Amino acid sequence: MNELTIVRRNSGAYIDSRDVAVFIGKDHRNLLRDIRGYCEILNKSNELRFELINFFVESSYIDSRGRRKLCYLLTKQGCELCANKLSGAKGVLFTAAYVAKFNEMEAAEREAAIKAYAKPRLSEFNSAVKNVLSGMSQALIAPDDVMKFLSGVYNPLGIKVSEDGHTPCYYTVTDIAQVNGIYSESGRPHSHAVSAIISKLNIHESQMVVVPYGLVGVTFRYDIDVMCAVGDWITKNGYPSEVPHLNFDYHIYYKRDKAGLIRDGFFINLYDDDDFDDADLDGYTAEELDAMCGKFGDCDDCPGFLACCEMD
Repeated sequence: MNELTIVRRNSGAYIDSRDVAVFIGKDHRNLLRDIRGYCEILNKSNELRFELINFFVESSYIDSRGRRKLCYLLTKQGCELCANKLSGAKGVLFTAAYVAKFNEMEAAEREAAIKAYAKPRLSEFNSAVKNVLSGMSQALIAPDDVMKFLSGVYNPLGIKVSEDGHTPCYYTVTDIAQVNGIYSESGRPHSHAVSAIISKLNIHESQMVVVPYGLVGVTFRYDIDVMCAVGDWITKNGYPSEVPHLNFDYHIYYKRDKAGLIRDGFFINLYDDDDFDDADLDGYTAEELDAMCGKFGDCDDCPGFLACCEMD
C-alpha cells in the first residue's frame, strides 16, 4: 500500500488516480471506469449544477512503452466521492489517508499565510524609518545616535548598516544597472528596472547593506552575488524588453558598449579605451569579472576573459 501524494496543478491540489488505485488495491482501468461513471452522473444533474473540476480533472501520463494514457486528478471532494463507494477496511484507511494529506497541506498553507501576513514588509520599515529620520534631522540628533537607531531597526532583520556612503564590495542598483548594461529609454542606468528584478530574486538579508541617504532616508546596496544574479536573470529570461513590477512595466534598453565594472566606487566602461586600463582588473576574481561584464556571452573582442557580445 503506497502513501498518497498531493499533486499541485495551477492553484489546485489533487491526488493522482494511479496512486488511489494502488492504495485501495484496485486495477487502474476499473477505477477510471468508475470515475467516468461518476462524471456522467454529475453532468446529468442539471438542477444541482455540479462542476466536474471540483471533483475530477482529466489528465494524462506516459507509460513505460511511451504511450500517452488517461488518468484523473482527484480533488478532496473527488476522493470523498470515491471513498463513499468503498466498504470495510479499505474505505476507512483510504478516507483516513486522503483526509490526513489534505489537512496537512492546508495547515501548512495557513501557517505560511499567517507568517507572511505577520512579517512586516521591508517597505513598511523603510517608510517608518524615513519618518523617524526626518524628526531626528529636525532635532539635530548626532550622527552616532542616528546610526544606533538604524542598527536597532535593521540588524534584527539580518541587514547590516554601513556607517557612511562608501560601502566596499556592495553596489547600488545604479551600479548593477551599469555593470549589466541595463538602461532606460532616456539613456540612463535603469535603477528601477534593477530593483524590480531584485524583487523577483531570492535575496538573503545578508546580501544587502543599509546606507543612510541624505538626511531623511536610507538606500540599499547589494553584494557581488546579487550583481551576478541580476545578470543571470536577464540571461535566463531572454533579455526581456520590459520588467513588470506591481502595476507598472519598466522598459529596458540593453547597451553592450556601456557594460563595465565598479572600481573604488567609480564605474569603468570596459569598451572605452580612455576609460579602461588593464590595472583596473587587478584584485577581481574570474567570477567577479564575469558577473560585472553584462552577462552578454563570450566573444573574441572582450578585454581579458570578460563576457560581452552583440545583442540580437
